[in-house]
Order: sequence, then C-alpha cells, then structure tokens
Amino acid sequence: MKYQDLKITVNPALVRDHAVDKLRNAICTGLYPPGTRLIERELCEALGVSRTSVREALRQLQSESLIEVGQRRNIRVAIVSSDEAADLYFIRIQLETEAVRRFVELADKEAIKNLVQIRKAMSKQLHKGDIQQLCQLAGEFYETILAGCGSKVIYDVAKQLLARVQYLRFRSMSAPGRLDDGLREWDSLVEAITSGKGKLAAKLMADHLENAKQAVVATLKEEEQSLDGDESGALNA
Repeated sequence: MKYQDLKITVNPALVRDHAVDKLRNAICTGLYPPGTRLIERELCEALGVSRTSVREALRQLQSESLIEVGQRRNIRVAIVSSDEAADLYFIRIQLETEAVRRFVELADKEAIKNLVQIRKAMSKQLHKGDIQQLCQLAGEFYETILAGCGSKVIYDVAKQLLARVQYLRFRSMSAPGRLDDGLREWDSLVEAITSGKGKLAAKLMADHLENAKQAVVATLKEEEQSLDGDESGALNA
C-alpha cells in the first residue's frame, strides 16, 4: 500500500467506513508501523476527507486496539509485544478450531464453495508476489469460516481479534519459508473441510495457527531484543 492509495472518492455517506478501511489497511500492511504518530491534519489531507470523518474512523480503530490515544490526544499506532501476540493467537486457536468444526458440521455448500474460491485466489496472488492482497484474502478465508460456524458469539469475538491479527499476519507471512508452509496448511485444511472431516479440520486449524504464532512471535522477539540492544548501546555511548 502507498500513501497515494489512501485518497477516498466515494459517496459521502460511505466516507467514514472507507476511512476506517483505508487506515486499518495502512496500519496492517506497515504503511504506518507500530509506534507511528498519527496526526489528524495529515490524515485529512491523505484521505481527502473532513476532520470529523477522520476522528470517527480513529475512534473505531481505537475500539479495535489498533491505535492508542495518549496525553494531549497524541495518537499512535499500537505496538503489539511478542507476549501479546502469543496471547492473541492462543485465543484464536480456541475460537477458530471450534468454529471450523461447526462449519464442517453445518456443511453450507455455498460457504464451502466460497472458501475453495478464496483458496484458489490466494494461489494467484502468491504467484504475483502480492503479500498484501494475500493477507486480505487470508482474512476473508478465516471470516468465511467464522460467519458459517452458526455462532454469533464466536463470530463477534473472533472477528474483533482478526482486526488486530491482520498486521501480525503480514509479519508472519513475511517470515522466511512461512508463506509456502502456510499455503500447504491451507490446502490440507480445505481438503478436510470439503471431505466433511470436522475433527481433522479442527486439528489442522490448530496446527496452522500455532505455526503462524511461532513465526510472528519469533520475529517480534528478535525486534524487541534488537531494540533493547540499541537502547543499551545508546546509554553506554
């Protein structure tokens, strides 16, 4: 994603929703990295919308824990620690393994067909090397399962987590070797779902999310250790 992609040109009634989507994607794809200060005036110029629309969008992103508001309304992109990332994935594993098991039990043919189509689209984006689009499709993949699991409670709670996980997913996919492994795991998962094997699908989902967790936590820990080393060096300089 590039800064020029932020500009919004839609019906005013949809401006707020589009502003939320644009800023969420900008954060999740690293255009605005963790810790970056967000200035309302600059966001208004980038998005081409009013300050009111920007403030409404920021309130939504704050409710999703993607941004933090400090003293004097200083707004920064939230920093997710390796420990927090581990906890987020731990909760995902509990919710999404149950969701996919129920998804298979309900066996909605249209939802399963949609899932297969998303997986095929992911392969196309892999060949193009478009990780950003691949991450978006992965989000649609998981949300399709959640929406079809027959539980509004599981859907609502897990969907809230997915907003925070999207940035971590981008980091996980960028880890060496993780993308190829992840695609093989998705293939096995889709095969289990289409074969009506709910218990196997739940196990494969748990394994897949555990592997993703390990990849992103390892990346974040390396960054935290590097930052600690830089701070220590600066103090001793």
